[in-house]
Amino acid sequence: MPTYMHIDRTDVTAEKEDQVQFRRSKLEFSPEVKEIEKQLEQDPTNVELWMQKGKALSKQSLFVEAIEAYSMGLSYNPFHALTYRHRGHRYISVRRYREAAADFELSLRLDPTNWDSWYHLGLAYYLLGDYQRAAKAYQGCLDITTTSDAMVAIVDWYWMTAKRLGDEEKAAQLLELVDEDTDPGENLSYKNRVLMYKGLIAPEKLMDWEGAEFPELEIATQGYGLSNYYYVNGQLEKSNQVLKQILSIKSFWSAFGFLAAVADAQARGLDYEQVNL
Repeated sequence: MPTYMHIDRTDVTAEKEDQVQFRRSKLEFSPEVKEIEKQLEQDPTNVELWMQKGKALSKQSLFVEAIEAYSMGLSYNPFHALTYRHRGHRYISVRRYREAAADFELSLRLDPTNWDSWYHLGLAYYLLGDYQRAAKAYQGCLDITTTSDAMVAIVDWYWMTAKRLGDEEKAAQLLELVDEDTDPGENLSYKNRVLMYKGLIAPEKLMDWEGAEFPELEIATQGYGLSNYYYVNGQLEKSNQVLKQILSIKSFWSAFGFLAAVADAQARGLDYEQVNL
């Protein structure tokens, strides 16, 4: 007697629209992407080219397409640590934090010296609300930090994590690593946040970014530091007001501060624009 196909399936199942959300964009690829595609036609197994394509797509905020490019590269070289690092970053961009954490963990198994993988692993766990694992990742990142600009960035996120854990001793230790003379490189926003934590910048001054190239990016970045500062100091109403301001911006929806604001708003049950998009 013939046996027909079988899958394990319950009587009631989820709707397709709820499950299939990983949609591609109709945006035309940039000349840079098209040029890399021509190179891939001649050398399709080149993982470095697939990684370049993913990075070029990311410039257009084509993160789903970038993830696909990184995945294709990994299909040819599944032990390429740097591709996992970049794919994990783009999983963060589209709010798939568990997938991101898995990629960073694997990247670090292959190359434990990659600062960015440690840093972004901490962020993935922070956005998941798993502050214990975030702290462990940030400590791993701190252990290999050698430059002042990187120090500013890691101290900022690690301090916020320590405060969420109620680890006041670690939080205080971290603040000793950055002062007014620390060169932040391109991380001035993070330095200003750290100086606010130290009491050297007034909270209301943090939202002053005159001359910034991307004001909405500063709203997300500086704003999240301020919102979290109010939150850990018991000023919930002020924290929520800043969250609302962050979540009103229309661009830079993949900025770390924006994503963290979404996570906090969801955790607090706030019904702000873009929280559930």
